[in-house]
Formats: sequence, C-alpha cells, structure tokens
Amino acid sequence: MAMPVFEEKKKIGTGAFGDVYRVKKGGEYFALKETDDKELRDREEKFLSLAEHPLFPKLAGSFDDGRYCLLEEYIWGTPLNECIEHRNGLAQPEAMRYAISVADGIAYLQQADGNILFRDLKAENLIVQPDGEVRLVDLGAAAFLRDADMSIAGTKGASAPEQFGGDTPQGLYSDVYAFGRLMYHMLTGKRAPKDRYDLSVRSEDPSFSACLELTIRRCTAKDPAQRIPDMYSVLTELVETATCTPAEYKKAEKNALRMLDEMQGGAVVIHSRNVQD
Repeated sequence: MAMPVFEEKKKIGTGAFGDVYRVKKGGEYFALKETDDKELRDREEKFLSLAEHPLFPKLAGSFDDGRYCLLEEYIWGTPLNECIEHRNGLAQPEAMRYAISVADGIAYLQQADGNILFRDLKAENLIVQPDGEVRLVDLGAAAFLRDADMSIAGTKGASAPEQFGGDTPQGLYSDVYAFGRLMYHMLTGKRAPKDRYDLSVRSEDPSFSACLELTIRRCTAKDPAQRIPDMYSVLTELVETATCTPAEYKKAEKNALRMLDEMQGGAVVIHSRNVQD
C-alpha cells in the first residue's frame, strides 16, 4: 500500500508499538500507528487481519514511509480504565455486559486456527464507545499458542505470571487469568495487587454476586491447572449467570456460596445482588 495523503494528522499517544496518530482520509478517521520495528508491525497486522470480530478494530492497510506503519479503524470513546477511575468501579450489570463482550472476542481468537492468545488484556486496551459498546485495541502482544513461549509479553500485574518466564508454559488459561483480574478491576474500581491470586470481589463488597466471585476466583488461580481452562468456558459460565431466571439465579448463588466455602473464601451473605439488577 502506498503512503496515503491525509487531510488531518494528530498525534494522540505513544506506547509499546510506537507513535499513534488520529488521521483523516476521504472524510473518514483512522488510527495510524508508526514504529521502527518491522516485526512488531507485521505481527499486529497479521493478527488484526485474523480478528474478524466486532470487538476488534478493522484493518485498513499497512505501508512503509521511513517507518513501518499500520492503518486501522479509529475507535471513538473513552478508555475503560478512565471510566472505572471516574466512577470508582462499574455497576455490576454494566461490568457483566462488558465482560461478556470481551470474553466473546477473546474466545473467538482462542478458537481460531492456531489458537491465538491476546496476552495483554487490561482496561487501558479497552475503549467504551459513545453507544455504550466496548472495543478492544492493540494486538501487538498476540501470539499463536505454539509460539507463545518464544517471547515474553504482557503487562505485569495484569497478565498471567507464566507470560514472564518460568517452568509453566503459556496457554489459553493465560488470557483467562488476565480476564479475571480485569473483572476484579471493573467491579471494585481497584487494581488487584500483583502478588495476590484467587481474587475476591466480595471481600470489597459482600453484596456482589457469589456466581461472579466464583468465576473470578477460578480465573485468577496462580496454578493454571486450577483455572477455568479457556475463554469459551468462561463465556459460557457468564452467559448462564446473566440469562437465568430469578429462581435459577437463587439456586446458582446458593451453589456458588457452597463452593466458595469449600475454597475457604465464602462470606456468609444470604441475599447478594442479581447481576441483572
């Protein structure tokens, strides 16, 4: 692709990829990313082209212009971390809606040919659009499952510990871990401490759903063998919780409380808030 002629070009940030600009061409806005690392540009271009899901921005092209450039759909909105900070945590139904959207997109990547790991799931990489939908940007850390252990990637405190070395291989459960920490952040308004696992939102507010507490704790276990194994399983669990009838929800909460007690973390709360309320 030849270097386009832009009507407008405004720098909006600098990150691990390089410099990011909002550009206008033919009356339409795009995000332009420029980097000195061809491998990084090519990797993000490859995975963005495979991420044909509403959660991710659409690829518009790539070109070389002294630097290696990537052009993609511009996502209007506010970074999720700013929304969380401004409101000191999100309402449970809203957090649940975002969680299901994110889980659906990550599950799509994991089920693609080669099993794609996102590897850098965090609130900063999510944009809340004016219509209330959430979008996930920045696939620069993504990798095929078979290649994941060839590189260290992610954000410490958000990504799974096995992504930073050690004897445990990276796996589909690695994105599950980051997802659990993201849910904790959305609900409590706090970033989970780096050295804490099996996170508990009910220790912050006992009225949070026991079902969500159980899901988050099973996502964020330090031992990958104890985590929910993949994002499709997480998605299924969340959808079941979000769509059950009041009678089914009451029964599910009772079962979740029992399982939390067996994990030595169940708070004695009879009536927790329904995720639908």
